[in-house]
Amino acid sequence: MGKAANTYDIAVIGGGPAGYVAALRAAQLDCSVALIEERELGGTCLNRGCIPSKALLGAAHVLEAAEGASRFGIEIPEASFDVAKVRRHKDRCVKQLTSGVATLLEQGGVDVMSGHGKLTSPHQISVMGPEGEQGLEAQTIIVAVGSRPITGIFEGGEGEGIWTSDDALAFDRVPSSLIVIGAGPSGFELACIYLHFGAQVTLMELFDRVLPREDPEASDLVMRAFTRRGGKLELGARVLRIEEAPAGKRVIFEREGEERHTEAEVVLVAVGRCPNTEDLGAEAAGLDLSRQCVCVREGVDTPLMDPQEPKEDACPGAALRSSQDHIYAVGDCIRGIGLAHLAMHEAVAAVEDSQGMPSYVNYNAVPTAMYCHPELAAVGLQEHRAKQMGIEVAVGKFPFAANGRAVAEAVREGFAKIIADPDSGQVLGATMVGRLATELLAELTLAVDLGATTEDLASAIHAHPTYSEVAHEAALATLGRPLHMPMVRHTR
Repeated sequence: MGKAANTYDIAVIGGGPAGYVAALRAAQLDCSVALIEERELGGTCLNRGCIPSKALLGAAHVLEAAEGASRFGIEIPEASFDVAKVRRHKDRCVKQLTSGVATLLEQGGVDVMSGHGKLTSPHQISVMGPEGEQGLEAQTIIVAVGSRPITGIFEGGEGEGIWTSDDALAFDRVPSSLIVIGAGPSGFELACIYLHFGAQVTLMELFDRVLPREDPEASDLVMRAFTRRGGKLELGARVLRIEEAPAGKRVIFEREGEERHTEAEVVLVAVGRCPNTEDLGAEAAGLDLSRQCVCVREGVDTPLMDPQEPKEDACPGAALRSSQDHIYAVGDCIRGIGLAHLAMHEAVAAVEDSQGMPSYVNYNAVPTAMYCHPELAAVGLQEHRAKQMGIEVAVGKFPFAANGRAVAEAVREGFAKIIADPDSGQVLGATMVGRLATELLAELTLAVDLGATTEDLASAIHAHPTYSEVAHEAALATLGRPLHMPMVRHTR
């Protein structure tokens, strides 16, 4: 409870991953804490993002496994699915996790306030909730208001038959055909989900490949897998407008100077997210905003730092302070990129800094995870970025097809690629694409975070047969001595 009525050590605006983690860490430090959330605890991640999408993917993978069982000598009658039952599975997962968050906050003594939180001065917050308005005051304030899907950027891009990611994850039905505009992590993942469940999916992207920020070789692999499963790609496509059509919707786009079109029952717009700062009260609190993002100390509000600086030079928690020293901003509201894991680490760093503790966030070791099929994950410096920046690196690569566990489980797609300093051997980055890539990347993220070398990875005994051996062999490859493929070594 607060030290006095409506007075707290720390008040957190927003109950998503950043907000509830900030509240829990503050409670651990024996602070009086208020957490303000106007919708559901868990925010987008638990309710309309990470968790429901993984529940749907889990169901899709079971369906795919049943359809491919004959490869293992197992015959299963024709596999099918029930939309209502899949949706109930998704809803159960969401309820279990959001209920767990509520229990943790209650056990931690956090005062959870339901309503819209708005700054009315540098230290005061107004909460408009179901029972009217109430005010509170806090010594430290953490802004964790999150983000929402960008809408309304195309002519005809709103209304019936136009979905956002929120609509797609409600999973009320599977349309016969679906156009997904935007082939970033969210758009590509949703395209893969609906393709698994039988929709005819067309994926449209302004750039010449899907996941354009990622390693081109990995991007090419997942593109081929997508089209092999029946998906259609429209790359280099600039959307002009969306119209009504007999099939449902018609998307008019331009490619190479020529106007073209394609039709589907539903159009999913997945072109990015924008921070929820329009009614934050930033001006009243003296906060600076830039393109709707809360401005924090230099370097943190960029999408991700170029991964070249060692851990000891990573951003301290103080870098998450706004133009008001006692007000911190974390997560999507400072960059508009939906990375829940980064938001949670920023939340911990902000709380600890507010209490005079040393804290930091290593922006050079932020993993990205894309749950397409096969999965793609990356951390740190990528090969194509090193080439663009003129940085010489050693590159080691090993395919899943040469891994014993992968062969035993009929996994043919994928590889691990490690980027290292050619002189010291320090691991600067990595890309993995293949089964469980999002899980396997943790070892390489730790290597980047700790400044480990490829010799460190190579000398660590990896259990056999495991998928983790692809990382071990990729490390050996950077040293010119892989054991299970011909010797390769090259620098860029």
